[in-house]
Amino acid sequence: MVPAKPPRALFHLDKWCVDTLLPDGTVLLVYLGRLLLAGKALVRVTAELFNTDGSRIAGSAEGGAFKPADGRLLCGQADIEGERLRFRTPGLSGELRFVARRPAFAPGPLLTRGARALSWTVEVPDADVTGELHWPGGGRALHGRGYRDRVTFDILPWRLPLRTLRWGRAVAGEHSVSFLHADVGAHAPPLVAGVCDGEALSGMPQALVLGASRELLAGPIIDLQGLHLGALRPLLRLATRNPDQHKWAAAATLHGEAGRAIHELVRFGDAVHDAMPGAAIGELLETASHESRIRGR
Repeated sequence: MVPAKPPRALFHLDKWCVDTLLPDGTVLLVYLGRLLLAGKALVRVTAELFNTDGSRIAGSAEGGAFKPADGRLLCGQADIEGERLRFRTPGLSGELRFVARRPAFAPGPLLTRGARALSWTVEVPDADVTGELHWPGGGRALHGRGYRDRVTFDILPWRLPLRTLRWGRAVAGEHSVSFLHADVGAHAPPLVAGVCDGEALSGMPQALVLGASRELLAGPIIDLQGLHLGALRPLLRLATRNPDQHKWAAAATLHGEAGRAIHELVRFGDAVHDAMPGAAIGELLETASHESRIRGR
């Protein structure tokens, strides 16, 4: 990890996605993130274990002080320190070790708007994961293939040109791949980035074939209960164009070997706020942020 630059006051998102794919198709997803919005910091940790029988164990928590630094992230209810990930929520907690098989992949900013940027870094493209999970009334050992990426952006969300965003990753034998493909409109080339077995991709991975998929998540991201957005939810829905997420676990074949994958599609709604100046949206967000602070939400 690299030290985070002091974020701009109106909007700045810093988000880590950590997953582990188990041989039987079970999936663990952990998100750690901070949203700075009009001077208010929202720090959240969510964790979900998706079992193959369709059951789910989940937990979420509001984080504390958010301190990213070289090789470390401390945010109260979750820490990343070297190979170690620790997270604690009322519904699901864990202590895991990620032993990386590949070096980090950092393609640089995917999109810039003046001094603002959207960046995607695959900090751990593939890792051997071991550890323990605990939840009220139960627990289990965990052994699988892990991944961690980081998304950072301070482009004002109503100015992002994204229409659809596809992301995925797969592992099979000694192979691994992760990719990102974003449609930014009919008059601009798509944003494409990825890495396969340590080598940067120039397009979508041709060696990957996705098999039967099982839906893990579906619906507007703004409505995820673990985010605890409170009074900010309606205005964030407007400002972000209400992105709708579908995430799947899947069987996969990579370079001819059988393995596992996780992939998602995010669709962004129409720019219904085009008639509203960005400054006006900013003022509304500041008002909602102030109300949220007063209510303690």
